[in-house]
Amino acid sequence: MNIRDIARLANVTPGTVSKVLNNYPDISENTRRHVMKIIEENQYIPRNSARSLKLAVKIPQIALAMEGIADWLHQAMAKTLFIRFHNADYTVMSFHDNYYSQDKVEKFQELLNYIDKHNLTGMVYFGGDFRNVPSKYFESLSCPVVFVNTVLPDQTGTEAYSSVQVDHYGTAARQMEYLITKGHRNICTVISSTIDTSAYGIRRDAYKDVLRRHGLEHNLAYIQESHYLCSNAYQLTYSCLKDHPEITAVCCFADAVAIAAVKAIRDAGRAPGKDVAIISFDGMEHLQYCIPSITTFEQPEAEMMDYVYDLILGLMNSKRQHLQITLQTKFQENESCLGEVPNARPDHP
Repeated sequence: MNIRDIARLANVTPGTVSKVLNNYPDISENTRRHVMKIIEENQYIPRNSARSLKLAVKIPQIALAMEGIADWLHQAMAKTLFIRFHNADYTVMSFHDNYYSQDKVEKFQELLNYIDKHNLTGMVYFGGDFRNVPSKYFESLSCPVVFVNTVLPDQTGTEAYSSVQVDHYGTAARQMEYLITKGHRNICTVISSTIDTSAYGIRRDAYKDVLRRHGLEHNLAYIQESHYLCSNAYQLTYSCLKDHPEITAVCCFADAVAIAAVKAIRDAGRAPGKDVAIISFDGMEHLQYCIPSITTFEQPEAEMMDYVYDLILGLMNSKRQHLQITLQTKFQENESCLGEVPNARPDHP
């Protein structure tokens, strides 16, 4: 028996049971007595707990969970949040979730089990795709969860979870629109994967939609799947440039592979930023020190971390309500898009 079984028998939410077990002040006395009666009747003892159920005092434990796909921004944010939570006297656990292709409902059920098994007080989950997970699973979350850059179902105003993310579709569309506005008509696009359903997949879909909208469908043949590896991004971009000398720009789904594109352009006998423009997404600091420096859209990392930190602590202490926050990226125009476009037709695809 677990916390969700008790919630079902008591006809309350798992979150209410959790609050009763941890003596939250915002639970009415009648509800507290009712839940405690169900707990005692079923001889339920929380996992990893040797405390008295009535006088339970929970040691605050926050988990930082991350999809198994490498993402430098999520890793940097998790590292900083780990330090901030630790300095605030919270016990912090962290783990990498498994590969993205697993059934999403099965993955979410594992997430629920992990929360119960470790008796968590809160969780921050980075990345992933749960858009098709039924709402009843989110309602079964027994502790506050803040999802970061996670693809989620359309549950505007939901009180089951919080989210902090950037506008991935809108920003990716701006990437491609920028190149087209500059006069580029032959664009190599480096994506993660054709089957990716994470935020990277949303970016891919935006690229395709913009190309189709401008009548540039022939560029779909120039799309290259990197599978998140710089080695793949380099080799595929290099081959595409050699096979299609008409290409004048490379659009990268993430900064992590942009450096590979720079080398591929140079090794193909062309000048990055002059003969072939490069635009990317995320805002990695070291791209400012490349030659040429890379034009990119920066995710507001510090602002996102502040929102996540304040939200999860506020939710854990019953001082905040769940929120869905979408932030805008910041455009950084650098040297990689300053070259002239041969036979350019600005603003007229």
